[in-house]
Amino acid sequence: MERILLEGENLLLKPLSFTELLHINNDRKIEISIDTEAIFDSVKIAISKKIDKMKKVSMDIHNWYTYWLIINKDNGEGIGFIGFKGIPDKNGYTEVGYSISSNCRRKGFMTEALSLLMDWAFKYPFCKGITANKVLKTNTGSNKVLNNCGFILLDSSNEFNNYIFSMDKLNESISD
Repeated sequence: MERILLEGENLLLKPLSFTELLHINNDRKIEISIDTEAIFDSVKIAISKKIDKMKKVSMDIHNWYTYWLIINKDNGEGIGFIGFKGIPDKNGYTEVGYSISSNCRRKGFMTEALSLLMDWAFKYPFCKGITANKVLKTNTGSNKVLNNCGFILLDSSNEFNNYIFSMDKLNESISD
């Protein structure tokens, strides 16, 4: 797996190795300290799912399956996780998921992290778009992040919103 680091104004994104995910899942430390508020029960469940998926795919594509640690440049601490649920499907779409420490919400960090990961993904011509599915309507922060990053509401139910960001639609609007 290519070891890369994405850098933004306030954040670094580091793709976590399989071993690092195992350590986090087993409550063991990794090289970078992580805010304890960033690792809650649903994050641990998601990390377990990532580990199971990563066992089944080539290391060459682990960056599409792993979580990327969101690191605050001010203090070098991990404050959250963001990642895709795998390589883009036959239509060129992949799904994103993320979480951030409650200590770091409403500061623009997740919008910056999602923008950085989107820029990375769209460097690959086979990635045509990104979805965010089953976003709780009550999760105003997550809905705002997706809107800030240019995602469009695809559909919704009583409980959830589903979003999409399409490079094809973006390219069409630029050329109009």
